[in-house]
Amino acid sequence: MGTGGVACVACLTAVTQPRAAAPPGLHPHVSNQDQSASTRSSITTGITPASQSQYEGYQGTELPPGTVVSCSSQFEIVQRLGEGGMSKVYKAFDRLMNRYVALKVMKNDVPDWAHRHFRREARMCASFMHNNLVHVMQVGTTEEYDLLWFAMEYLRGKDVGWFVDSGTSMGIPVICEIFSQVLDALRYVHLRRIVHCDIKPSNIFVTRDSHDPLLRVVKLLDFGVARDLSDLSSHSTGHVMGDPRYIAPEQTIPGNYIDHRADIYALGMTFFELVTGGRHPFEDLFDEHPRQLLVAHREREPLPVSHFLSESVPAAKARAIDAFFEKSCGKQAHHRFADAAQMKEALSELAKFG
Repeated sequence: MGTGGVACVACLTAVTQPRAAAPPGLHPHVSNQDQSASTRSSITTGITPASQSQYEGYQGTELPPGTVVSCSSQFEIVQRLGEGGMSKVYKAFDRLMNRYVALKVMKNDVPDWAHRHFRREARMCASFMHNNLVHVMQVGTTEEYDLLWFAMEYLRGKDVGWFVDSGTSMGIPVICEIFSQVLDALRYVHLRRIVHCDIKPSNIFVTRDSHDPLLRVVKLLDFGVARDLSDLSSHSTGHVMGDPRYIAPEQTIPGNYIDHRADIYALGMTFFELVTGGRHPFEDLFDEHPRQLLVAHREREPLPVSHFLSESVPAAKARAIDAFFEKSCGKQAHHRFADAAQMKEALSELAKFG
C-alpha cells in the first residue's frame, strides 16, 4: 500500500485514497448505497442485530495475565500398541473430546536422563506444525502411578516395518511417494536444528483414511532419542542412541558430534530394505553382539543393492538404485546428500525409472 493509504480493518481491503469521513460502522471505500443497516452491523461485529441484542448484558469472566488454567483429562486405556526401551504406547479413549489418542507413557524404572529425554520429546513434538509429523496434544502425569505421559493423535494404518517383516518388496514409485513425505518432515525438523537419530522402517507410518482410500499421509514417528543441536544437554548421555541396524558411522561413537546427515544415512539403510524386500547389507551380523553392527557401519563396505535385485530389473534402473543408496550411505557425512531437499531431488530422478 502506498504512502498515505489506509486499509479497511474489517475487510482488510487496501485503499490508496481515503474518502470523506463515513458514518460510524461504514467502510469509507464502499458506497453508502451498497451497505444496508444489517450489512453494516454484521461486517463490523460479525453478529446480526437480532443475535447481538440477545447477548447484551453478559459480561463473562475476565482472565487477567498470569492466570493459570487447569484442566482434567481422563483417558481410558483400550490396548497396548507397542513398547520401546523407555516407554509404552497405548491406544486410549479421550472421554472429554470423544476421540481416540495414542498415549505414550514413561516407564517408571528408567534412569534420570531418560526422563529428561521424554520431557524434551513431548515439548519438541508439541511445537511441530507439519502434516508429516505427529502432533502432541497434551502432557501430564498419572495420579495412580505418578507416570509421565503425553497424548498424540491416533493413527490408522501400518508402519513401513510391516513390509520389511513380511518380505514384501516395494516398487520404486511407492517408495518414492513415501520417502518424499518423510524427507519433507526431515527438512522441517533439520531447519530447526533437530536430528531424529532413529530413522527406521517402524518409525515411518503410512496412514489410512476411513473416508478416502486414496489418501495416504506418511508420518515420521518417535523423537525419543532426537538431538537438538542448539541444546548441548540433549547429547550428553554418554550412550549410543538409535537402532544399531540403521545408525550412521559417526553415531556409533558415544558423545560424538552428529548432524542432520545422520538421518540421511539411516533413511538410505531403510531404502535398501524396502527395495530388496527386507534384505539388509549387514544382515549376517544380526545374531551377533550389536557392537559388531556398529563396527560394520564404520568400516565395512556394504554390498550394492543390485546384488539382491531380480535379474529382470533393467540395468540402467539397477545402476540408478545403487547410486542413490551409495550417495545416501557414504561412510563420511560429507560424501552423502547435503540435506533432505537434495535427497528428495535425487529421489525424483529415480522415480522416472518407474
